[in-house]
This record gives sequence, structure tokens and C-alpha cells, in this order.
Amino acid sequence: MFRCKQFTVAQDKCAMKVNTDSLILGSWANLRADISHAPRILDIGTGSGILALMMAQKAEGFYPLSGGDLELDSHGADSSSAGSTEKKSAEKESTSSFVSSGESLLSNNNNTAGVDAIKIDAIEIDKDAAAQAAVNFKNSKWAGQLHIHNCDVAGFEPAYLYDTIISNPPYFESPAKLSKAYNKQNYNRSVARQTFTLSPNELFNASSALLIESGQMYCVYPASMEADIIKTAASHGLFLEAMLYVQHTSDKDPYLCAFRFNKVMKNADGGHADCTAYADHQLFTTKVANENALVIRDREGNYTNEYKALCQPFYLKF
Repeated sequence: MFRCKQFTVAQDKCAMKVNTDSLILGSWANLRADISHAPRILDIGTGSGILALMMAQKAEGFYPLSGGDLELDSHGADSSSAGSTEKKSAEKESTSSFVSSGESLLSNNNNTAGVDAIKIDAIEIDKDAAAQAAVNFKNSKWAGQLHIHNCDVAGFEPAYLYDTIISNPPYFESPAKLSKAYNKQNYNRSVARQTFTLSPNELFNASSALLIESGQMYCVYPASMEADIIKTAASHGLFLEAMLYVQHTSDKDPYLCAFRFNKVMKNADGGHADCTAYADHQLFTTKVANENALVIRDREGNYTNEYKALCQPFYLKF
């Protein structure tokens, strides 16, 4: 169980636990302030749901969240009421079947008519993790705005596009020579960690298709992949807008990069611009991107003031 200031994340059914990378990414990401409608946010590869929950907390301060009763999409059974044993059993069965269907597990059908409600969707390919994320969403105060979808992002077809997409994707390549440790990990953990389930090319292709024009996309990758990630994103019409280099300590090189990409406007023919064609243009170089560095610990091993300030809204220790 991982406890934040305003929500709790159960994660015993998840292959990948809450980690520093997710806390940094969720704390660093910002919602767009230049939209006229309530935010629409997508978390790709949500796992336990930590990033979606962090975005819900941020959205609460950005736009009023409705607190409608939570319902199961499949049969409209009200999960917030104290029904009979038979009803609870039916809900359990419908939830179980719904997890495998690739559709939304939870939805809020009690929004006031005409109110543009915040929508936060989360995609998770692993059935057990998706079910646990659904429980974490249900137990939060933002249950009415959080929706979990147990499916691959390639098969995800929402009824609307998103202003913001966020993802802490798998980024380990399968080793050429399999070690004992690699062979011992279960399949779910390999799915959560290895790029064969969601490559950078697949992530950026899906993100570009699911974002509104000028929408923003946040993600993290190892610092060693920086150049390839920027180039791959650019090939899908996403240009680098800001970047955060993360260091364990000030005397060590960055181990992680957090990226914010912006979707390029469409060309006159309706196609997305390929940013790689503008590699020498100042708009598509890291020189003009908003670059910052974050050091997690000082030389004495204590958390730095910068790290504390960034994660303070969420992390109980701060």
C-alpha cells in the first residue's frame, strides 16, 4: 500500500509498484490552462493508477470536480449503494467480465446536465492491474471522473480527444542473453518493463492520434535514450517543449529524462507535420526547449529542497 496525502494506492496485484519516476513525472506535469472546456486527460499504462490519481488531484484545483455516485458501466449497477448480497455478487461478476472486455470499468452517470465534467481515462493492458486500479479509483474522492480501460492502446477508441496524455512506459529492451534474474521474472512484470508491449514508436503514434491540436504529452525515458526519443516523437508530429533531467545526486549524470511534447498543427493537406524535416529549425531543437535539472538527494543522502518542493503536494514525508 502506497499512501499519498489525498489518496491511497493498493498495488499488491500490480507487477510494477509506485516508484520515484512516476512521482516525479506526475508532480512535474501540468494541466493546460488555455482550454475553454474541462480537462480531458489520458494515462497510458496506468498500472496501479498512480499517475491518473495525481492528475485528478491537480485537476481539482484547476476545475471543479463533480462528486457523483460511481456506477458500473456494464449494467448500470450503483456500486455506491448498500445493496443485497445477490446484487453485490452480480456486480462482482459483471466487473470481472467487464475487465476482460477492454471497455471502461467505471463511470460517473450522475453529472449535472450541461456541465462539462473532467474526464480522466486510464489504459492498462494487464487485467489484474486494471482491476486494482479500478478499486483505487473507486476509493478516491475523484471516483466520478476516473475511468479504467483494460485494453491495448492500439485498440483504444474513445469518443473524444485529449488535452493531456501522460505515461510512464516500459523502456527496457529484452536482453540478447537472458540472465537467471530475467528468466525468473513473471510474465506480468516483463509486460510492465519491456518495450515489446509498448515501444516508443507505438506510444507516440497513439498519443499523436489521441491528442487535440496543440495537445501536450508527458513521459519519462532513460537519459541514454534522449536523442532517440526526441526524434521518434518528432516523426509523429510531437515536438519537444520542455525537459527535466533527473539526477540521483549532483555529482552523477542524469539517469532519467522527463519530456513534455506538444502536438504540431496539421498541414494544409490535413496531415501532421513531420518535425524531423525541421531538425535544424530552432523550434525543433533542445536549445530552445525549457530545460531544467532535478537532483533527488544531496551528498549527505538527504532529499534536496527542490525535490521536496516538487513532490510536496503528494508525498507524505514532505
